[in-house]
Amino acid sequence: MADGYSKEDGPGEAPPGMMGGLIYCDALTEVTGRARNILEKWSDVPASEVVEHVNEMRDRAYKVFPWPSIGLYQFLSIYMLDFDCYPEILESIKKGAFFLDLGCCFAQEVRQVILDGAPPANVFGADLSSDFMNLGYDLFLDQDKLGARFIQSDIFDDQSALRTEFHGRLDVIHASNFFHVWEWGKTIEAAKHAVSLLSSKPGSVILGTQVGTKRARKVIFPHMKGRSAFFQNPTTWKRLWDVVQQDMGIQLDVQVTESYIPDKDEFQWPEELEFTRLHFVITRVS
Repeated sequence: MADGYSKEDGPGEAPPGMMGGLIYCDALTEVTGRARNILEKWSDVPASEVVEHVNEMRDRAYKVFPWPSIGLYQFLSIYMLDFDCYPEILESIKKGAFFLDLGCCFAQEVRQVILDGAPPANVFGADLSSDFMNLGYDLFLDQDKLGARFIQSDIFDDQSALRTEFHGRLDVIHASNFFHVWEWGKTIEAAKHAVSLLSSKPGSVILGTQVGTKRARKVIFPHMKGRSAFFQNPTTWKRLWDVVQQDMGIQLDVQVTESYIPDKDEFQWPEELEFTRLHFVITRVS
């Protein structure tokens, strides 16, 4: 099953795709809904200044690393609120469960759970780059009041603070726009490391959303020095977690749904790649 590219396991359903140029949409003219709510209520950004503030932060962040998720303002999306299990998760954090936003970038989910009443001492964020965490402080204007702890760590470094200090300690891991940045084999490795951070008790959970493709395939990003990633569909996503369970000797309940990404032309998505969004909840059974 070299790199997962075999017909029977799902990956390799379509030829490799090319993203083309930079994925970067025009500056916003309005900010609404959840993002505006958190910026006004949590960050005390004046209503008249929200749009300018957000556009400035997007442009600063894109210079750190030109991820499509930043170019498309996905740091304004608070994905946790879309899950039916969010109220239950929030209550568990209030009662002492440990929550990690893995690959947190600006860490909007960290702010949301604290705004909703979670104790900051139970809330953590982790990312490879401290630049993103610092940009998060600048976006949300809360370095002096947030209280949550951020960990700069590489998920693949077994000596990192994340892997050593939090091994087996976490109850909830939110990981949106995280598992779709590597090729097949590396994604399996990342998934195993994420599971190793979870408590072994039944009910600990990993949830999130990420970009996929209707037919699973490798996607190449020329503007990122030819970096490539394997984009999944529900079939390959379940297959990946089957490998994780088998290799780790554990049992997981894997739930995944698929939706279409709107306005692909506006956001410069190559239409032929048939981009989707996967939404997943992975619960430890044993």
